[in-house]
Order: sequence, then C-alpha cells, then structure tokens
Amino acid sequence: MIRVMVLVAQLLLAGCASLMPDDTAERAEQRVEVYTQLGLGYMSQNRLASAQESLNQALAVNPKYSPANHAMALLMLRLGDPAGADKYFISALESDPRNVAARNDYGAFLCDLEKWQEGAFHLEKALLDPFNIEVYVSQFGLGKCFLKAGDPVAARDQFRLALAAQPNNGAILYQSAVASFTLGEYLSSRAFLERFFAVVPATAEGLLLAARTETKLGATDLAREYAARLREDFPASEQAAELQNIPTLNSNG
Repeated sequence: MIRVMVLVAQLLLAGCASLMPDDTAERAEQRVEVYTQLGLGYMSQNRLASAQESLNQALAVNPKYSPANHAMALLMLRLGDPAGADKYFISALESDPRNVAARNDYGAFLCDLEKWQEGAFHLEKALLDPFNIEVYVSQFGLGKCFLKAGDPVAARDQFRLALAAQPNNGAILYQSAVASFTLGEYLSSRAFLERFFAVVPATAEGLLLAARTETKLGATDLAREYAARLREDFPASEQAAELQNIPTLNSNG
C-alpha cells in the first residue's frame, strides 16, 4: 500500500507543471485518474478526510468521471451519509451505465435499505452485463438481497452459482450456511460451515450459527464446543450474548 501511495504522489508531483489552464484533455484525464486512486488509497488507510479531499479534486477536474463518483459514494457510506452515497452512486451510473462495480455496490446498498426490488434490479442488470468479468460478485450480492427479502430458496440458488466460481470464498460459504439453516437444511448448513472454518478464521457470527446448527442436529456436545469457543474468543460480542437464548447451551448437563 505504501508503494502505491508513493507512486501516486510521484505522479501528482510529475503533473504539477502541467496544471495550467491550457491543459489538454489527456492531461486532465490523467489527473482525475490519479486523484481518484489517491482517494481510494487514503480510504484503504482509513484517512477519510484526505480521501474526501482527493476525490473532491478528482470531481473538480471531471464531475462525470464514473470511478470517482463511485469512490465518493463508498466514502459517503463510510461517513454515515446514505443520502450522499445515493447521489454519487446515481452519478456514477449515469456517467457510465456499464460500471459494473458501481452497479453491484449500488444494488447491495439499496438492499441494505430494504429496497429489495430496486436493489435486485441493479444486481441482475450487473449480472447480465457482457462485460462483467466477476459475475460471482453480482450473484453473491443478489443472493444476499434475496435472503434479506425473505426468499432463501432464490438466495441459495445464487450462492450455489457464486460458489461454482469461488469455492473457497469465506463470505459466500457463510451466507450459504445461513440460507441452508433458514431452510431447515441443517446438514447442508453444517457442511458449509465446516468449509467456512477451513478457509477463514472463525468469526463470532460463524461460531454462533455453528452452535445453532449443531443444536438443531442434536449434536449437543459439539454445539457446546462452538459456544465455548464463541465465549472465549469473542466474550463481549452480541453473538456471545445471544447464546443465553439457547437453553441447551446453558445447562451443565
């Protein structure tokens, strides 16, 4: 990351001499790209004020540059400004309707706001875009949207498609387990969680779901093992507190 930031800074310094009123369109394009990458770099370092300054500079050069609007939308989300995020998402897609990454993120954003139909519309549009080289991202986003909207069957189908391309993706494996659990397919939920724990460090959410899954399967000893790990590794988490709602995990028998 440091090397990237140094390179971007060098590009900015190299371009200082050309920041004149007679800049060519090519130089302006280079500047907006550099400012956008610098803003994204600051975001990755959680330097949000610096990120906002760089992205504002990018949009001052070209207000219709889709990647800069997309980056600003993501920054607005980090800053807790959903209205601002919506505005910049729309600008990003108006400027470039084939900005698949922006469409995926906008669809997920709308689903998080419980605007299921609008969110699914954008995710499905991204999914069908012939220039989408990461179709699994759209499938995963659509699956999460369906799951939140109360359609675990449709969610499961999308997760299966996403897993075909990314069989060791921890996020997809976890959501697949959630969908299976919701459908009462507890053996399937167990299988997805076992794969999940094999590829990523255990999370509080994963351990709680595993404890619930094993409880449903009648494997009380294994359920208590997961519960113990949850209490030990994440003692202050909401998930650890939720164990109190599972009676079999709180008895001494």
